[in-house]
Amino acid sequence: MFLKIIAFLIIFYYIFKIIGRFLFPFLLKKGVENMQKKQEKDFERFREEAMKREGEVRVETKPNTKKSTKLEDTEGEYVDFEEIE
Repeated sequence: MFLKIIAFLIIFYYIFKIIGRFLFPFLLKKGVENMQKKQEKDFERFREEAMKREGEVRVETKPNTKKSTKLEDTEGEYVDFEEIE
């Protein structure tokens, strides 16, 4: 039983080592290519924004994600005041 486990681990190690030798460089290359494409896209967008024509007006708004600014009846603003005689 013990020898079977040791044999299985050795076989698994060599199979993983052989597959990893071919698979790891492929995955690394794909990851680098994806990062390079993203950088190129970001640079193009930056360059387009920098090359806007003079006089061109563009308004960009973010979606309103804030909560309602209304105060509940139990809440209120504290106003510091001084008494005048």
